[in-house]
Amino acid sequence: MKRKKKIEHTKLGALVIAGVLFLVFALYMIGKNQNIFGTSITLLTVVENVNGLVPGNNVRFQGMDVGTVKSIDMANDSTIEVSLLIKRKMQEHIKKNAATIISTDGLMGNKILHIVPQDGEAGPIEEGDVLFAMEQVGTEDMLKKLDMSGDYLQKTLVNLADITNKLNKSQAIWSLLRDTMLVENINLAVDEFRLAGRKATEMAQAGNRLLRTLEEGEGLVDQVFTDTVLSANFSKSIDQILKTGEEAERVLLEARTILNEIQEGKGAAGALLNDTLVRESLLNTIQNIESSTESFNQNMEALKHNFLLRGYFKRLEKRKAKELEELEK
Repeated sequence: MKRKKKIEHTKLGALVIAGVLFLVFALYMIGKNQNIFGTSITLLTVVENVNGLVPGNNVRFQGMDVGTVKSIDMANDSTIEVSLLIKRKMQEHIKKNAATIISTDGLMGNKILHIVPQDGEAGPIEEGDVLFAMEQVGTEDMLKKLDMSGDYLQKTLVNLADITNKLNKSQAIWSLLRDTMLVENINLAVDEFRLAGRKATEMAQAGNRLLRTLEEGEGLVDQVFTDTVLSANFSKSIDQILKTGEEAERVLLEARTILNEIQEGKGAAGALLNDTLVRESLLNTIQNIESSTESFNQNMEALKHNFLLRGYFKRLEKRKAKELEELEK
């Protein structure tokens, strides 16, 4: 009887111990987010730095928990292999070309491995597929950049404070700002710029109208190019102008030749201009003619006052005056 009770107690103790062990194991697996009762597939991702990722951390896809980190192993001195347990029901939604990136759950939460979909056509993942990691910025790198930005911002604020102090101490700037004439000059300059812009717009519109006129076949230019009669007359006018230019050039050449001959003493004109004796004789002749003309004028004036011819000259003057009156009428 006692022996039978010992056997029953032993069986009960073994059953209790087994239940406790199973409960501990289940709690451990649940604590590590292991999919105990559901089916899953195993994926592998290759990273250079896990950034604090440990087995049991969540794996997310499009913000949803789709699995957990199974294990982390060092493949070589620069590559780390991370094994993932992914729920089988998510298999059809995750493509083979997807990439992974490690981030933090919130600001100071646990590490999370994100599966990021990529562009392009690819089939769904299968057991044992390898996903490659995206280039990521760690927290330390972000803090370094933030520290550099803070230093730059501090220097900028110091420079702004220095500039502000210099502006406050500068009397020239404040006097310039208080100058009413400066404001008026600026307004005038702005008005002139506006006027210039308006004139430029008008010129552009006039140019557009001119181009439109040429394109539509209006105006003298189009007639010259399209009207055959006007084009022929225009060509003849051009030819006549060219011939006139050639004639003028020939006349200039002949005149230049004559001037050269005169300067060299050739011909009658050259002899007159270059021979001193002929020139003096010609001057004497001209002087004699002038003196004879003057004597003739004096004689005529004396005849006008002669009592014998005075009546004749008066009648002649009256006749000339009458003829002038008739011409004026």
